Amino acid sequence: MIAYEDLYKEAEMVATLAHDGQTYDIFPYRKHLQDVVNIIKKFGFSGDYILAGWLHDTIEDCNISYNKIKKAFGKNTAELVYAVTDPKGRNRKEKKILAYKDMINYPHSIIIKLADRIANLENSIRMDNKDTLEMYFKEHDEFKTHLKLHSPEAAESMWQHLEKIINNIEVHKV
Repeated sequence: MIAYEDLYKEAEMVATLAHDGQTYDIFPYRKHLQDVVNIIKKFGFSGDYILAGWLHDTIEDCNISYNKIKKAFGKNTAELVYAVTDPKGRNRKEKKILAYKDMINYPHSIIIKLADRIANLENSIRMDNKDTLEMYFKEHDEFKTHLKLHSPEAAESMWQHLEKIINNIEVHKV
C-alpha cells in the first residue's frame, strides 16, 4: 500500500519550493495550492488527486518536468498534472482549447481542473476581483461544453458547486 500521507507532505514541499517567490493576488502562491487541495478533499477525493492538486501548476509555471513528477510521485500523478497544464498558444482561448483536448484524453484530470477553477472563482469573489470573475463567467459555457460530458461521474457534485458559483456571479451582474 502506498503511504500517501508522506507523499502528500513531499508534494506540498516540492510545490511550495517550486513556487517560492510567486504570488497569487496578495498571497504567497502556496495559498492557491492549499485551496485547490482543500477543494479536492472537500469533494471526497484523495491519493493521486491530492498529489496533483499540490503539483498542478508546477509544469506550467515552474522548472519541474513531467518526468520529475513521474519519478517522484508516479505516472498517474504526472499524467493528471500534465493534462491540466496549459500548452503554448497565441492567446488564452487557444491555450484552453488545446488543454481541453489533453483533459478529455485523461478524464480524471478534469477533477483537478474543476478544483482549480472553483478555487480561482472563490478567491476572485473574496478579493472582489471583478475582471477575473467576468473572464471566468464568459469562459464558463465553453469550459462546460468541452469538459462536462467527459468528466468522471464522481465529479458531478463539483460541477454542481461550480454552477452555483457561476449563477451567483450572474445574479450579481459581474
